[in-house]
Amino acid sequence: MSIIQSAKKYWRSLIGSDKALTGKVNFNIAVSFALRGISIIISFLIVPYSLKLLDTNKYGIWLAISSTVSWISILDIGLANGLRNKVAEYIAKKEYDQAKIAVSSTYAILLLIILPIAIIFSIAAPFINWNSVFKTTLDQKELLYTLITVFTGLSFQFILKPISSILQGDQKIYKSNQIQLICNFVPLIPIILLGKYLQGSMFFLAIAQTLLPVIVLLIYTIILFRNSYADIAPSIRRIDLKKSKSLFQLSIAFFIVQIAGVFLYSTTEIIVAREFGGGDVAIYVSLYKYYSATSIILNIVLATYWSAFTNAFALNDIDWIRSSITKLVKIAALFLIVIVLQVLLAGPVFKIWVGDKIKVPFTLSIGMAVYFSVTMFTLVYTVVLNGTGKVKMQSIISIITAVLHIPVVLFFIRYLHLGLNSIIYASILWTVIQVILWKKEIGIILILKQIN
Repeated sequence: MSIIQSAKKYWRSLIGSDKALTGKVNFNIAVSFALRGISIIISFLIVPYSLKLLDTNKYGIWLAISSTVSWISILDIGLANGLRNKVAEYIAKKEYDQAKIAVSSTYAILLLIILPIAIIFSIAAPFINWNSVFKTTLDQKELLYTLITVFTGLSFQFILKPISSILQGDQKIYKSNQIQLICNFVPLIPIILLGKYLQGSMFFLAIAQTLLPVIVLLIYTIILFRNSYADIAPSIRRIDLKKSKSLFQLSIAFFIVQIAGVFLYSTTEIIVAREFGGGDVAIYVSLYKYYSATSIILNIVLATYWSAFTNAFALNDIDWIRSSITKLVKIAALFLIVIVLQVLLAGPVFKIWVGDKIKVPFTLSIGMAVYFSVTMFTLVYTVVLNGTGKVKMQSIISIITAVLHIPVVLFFIRYLHLGLNSIIYASILWTVIQVILWKKEIGIILILKQIN
């Protein structure tokens, strides 16, 4: 068989059959690729324009601030992902009244969670020495105003984010990606147009990147609940926490996974800032963003399968799940070629992207490439577990990883003297453990589902 024939056969195995569920997935993938591709370009453009606004050290502190406050996203106790699964399940079974209860209860809980936290933060923030927290010497007022702005913007996004979960659960991922694209694009406009007049202002950057997306989310939420999702629009009368018990049980498991993920990411940047300085935060985050472009592209494919797996699992279509897993593993393998190309092109790409402001160490680049190579397969098995709602194993391992991450990283830095590479070596270790355990767990789940 020739190479061309082999390639064609491999491609057909990736596309799949004309089955309705597969067809819906393929449509979402096609449209989402275009939307997410533009989003990726915009996210990359924000970096050089932000570096024109702030110097490298100040930009590194901005990244640490935004990452630290991002813990707000985990306070939904996993409700976004739980709602996504439940909406997919209820729509598959045409139980729209149950979907309305789940949606209404989710919004109610989110409001109850964020309001007291916002009040406490507003009272406590002015009395905290934020320069000491981030180990910097910036203007105290600007630092405080920046934190308050970021906190406020992310709090409103926290309350409004269920609309994306509903779209994803209804297998309309492309619409969710459309919202994300606009949320990414809107901040870029004032940064480009007004950046030169507001040099060095983190406060301005905070307004652009955290408050403007709130307006976009609010407009979409109102429009969709008045039209496409009028039948499941939130209502005070349909809030019923007792009937939403299964939603909350699933959400708690997702919450544990989320809190571990945000903890690992945010503490990583704080560790880098404290151990090496703001400049190295910019190096690490920029390199992470560069390689994560590959995982973002793969996630475009995987995101469309999440709710499809939920749908198939609810209808006991195990054959479709197994064939889809095989297909996704093959797709993940193809991305390894892209990562190799990223390693080879890292130097010239960074030169074009940010000029001489950020110089990437080669060993860190190789380590990041290895990490994302393993991550490709971890992502595949993670989306299967998330789709089936069987996330107990994930939650247990996530807790263990979160507890061990900081001491392991500090051991690598202070005793093995591995420098900035310590962060990535620890991340590789956790990812290898996950990919092994996730694959084994999926095999057990599917066997038990067929038996029952």
